[in-house]
Amino acid sequence: MRSVNYPDRYWHVSQGLVRLDPARGGDARADSTFTVVPGLADRACSSLRTADGRYLRHRDFVLRAEPDDGSPLFGRDATFCARPAPAVPGAVALESVNYPGRFLRHQDFRLRLDPAQDSGLYRADSAFRLVPPLAG
Repeated sequence: MRSVNYPDRYWHVSQGLVRLDPARGGDARADSTFTVVPGLADRACSSLRTADGRYLRHRDFVLRAEPDDGSPLFGRDATFCARPAPAVPGAVALESVNYPGRFLRHQDFRLRLDPAQDSGLYRADSAFRLVPPLAG
């Protein structure tokens, strides 16, 4: 996942949290590659799985990579519905299943879940492009 307003930065798992970081070489690229799978809580939406089998989920409104504990709450926290990003053709905004109206966005290069806002900065911070995995 690449940021629209910082196109040289990608989602990257670092110490369990998801950040927006510049592309890195070697093993770090695996931490920036996710598999889109049917949503754990709603198969019409999606969940994102890391190479080591963890899922991206929000907890305390912060996006992190954690192993699936099988709970209904985990499934809802790890399921997002892609919506067309407002005013950004070809980009998506990811809405939480269990907090409708809240979308993933980056703030200070950390991914978090925030209520939708009618501002250009919010729209840019919550717009992402799905891109092929980074080459090693």
